[in-house]
Parts: sequence; C-alpha cells; structure tokens
Amino acid sequence: MRSAAALTLAFAASAYAYSVTFPTETEGWTNSGAQTLIWSRVDTDPLNFTAVLVNNDASILADPQILAAQVDGTLGNTTLNPPSGGWPSPDGGFRVNLVQNTTELNTILAQSPTFNITAANTTSSSASTSGTVAASGTTAAAGTTVTAASTSDASAATTSTTSFDNGAIALGSAQTGLFGVLALVGALLA
Repeated sequence: MRSAAALTLAFAASAYAYSVTFPTETEGWTNSGAQTLIWSRVDTDPLNFTAVLVNNDASILADPQILAAQVDGTLGNTTLNPPSGGWPSPDGGFRVNLVQNTTELNTILAQSPTFNITAANTTSSSASTSGTVAASGTTAAAGTTVTAASTSDASAATTSTTSFDNGAIALGSAQTGLFGVLALVGALLA
C-alpha cells in the first residue's frame, strides 16, 4: 500500500512540467528596471502561476518577494517589475520560483537555476522621450553621445544603443537599426 501511495505521489509530481529557461546560471538580471522571465510548459500545467524571487542567504534577501501574481502561463514570457523596495543589491544565489499562488509559496511548480543580479551599466545616459531622440537640427552636436532606450525580446534581455558621434550613426544591432532610422527621420523633420 505504501509503494502505491509513493508511486501516486511521484506521478503527481511529474505531471507538472513548467520549466524556467531565463534567467539562467550564466545570464541573470540587472538591478535596474523590469526584467524578463521566460518559461516553457505543457498542457497539463496550471494556466496561471505566481513568480517569486528567493535567495537562501537571508542577509541578501530575508523574505521571498512576490514579483507577479496570476501570470498567464500560456504566454511563455513576461516582464517582471522590481519588488516594492527595488531589486536587491547586486549579488548571487537568486532563484525565481513559479508557485501555485500567493498563499501557497511552498507549492513550487518550477524553479530557475541560481543566477546573479548585477549592477546595471550606468555609463550611458538616456536622451529619448516617447520613442523620439531629442536632437538639434539634423544631427547631435559633434562629440556628444545620445543613447536610445533599451529593448528586450522574448528570447533574452538585450540592451541596444544608438549613438550620434560627429554626425555618424553607430548601430549596435538590427533592433537598434530600425530605431536609429526612425530617430534620424524624426530629427530631420524637426
């Protein structure tokens, strides 16, 4: 009878197949702004879950932080805003748990690998407002750098920049290329 109960519990535990695919051990989050969470699921998984940030070291993160409740599991990815007190100081040992709901934080459906939260790159400044780059005339002043807003896609969190230096446009990626063209057209029309 005990072996039948153990077999039933093992089968029930394997019925859920949520799996966190980002963040990973090698690619974590920064301590600035919203961060990306990506997962996979199977049809037998619950439709919703709650995302919780945890760390086994209480000196880094004393209590689990609920990042989002009732996340639609069928989406496969979401953007998580920082907890009310902001992201914890840069450190390691963090995990994101996908749990049943806000009252059942110990009912873990999936758990990310351990990852780091690192300090955000603070060397660039933002000069964009509502998708348009503020520039005087047709180009920014020579020797200045104008940084565009960062973008993130569903496969990984990426940051791209467009800089104007002596009138030349340096494009960091294909995503930024379109933004750079639109910014230049906006500057020409201004």
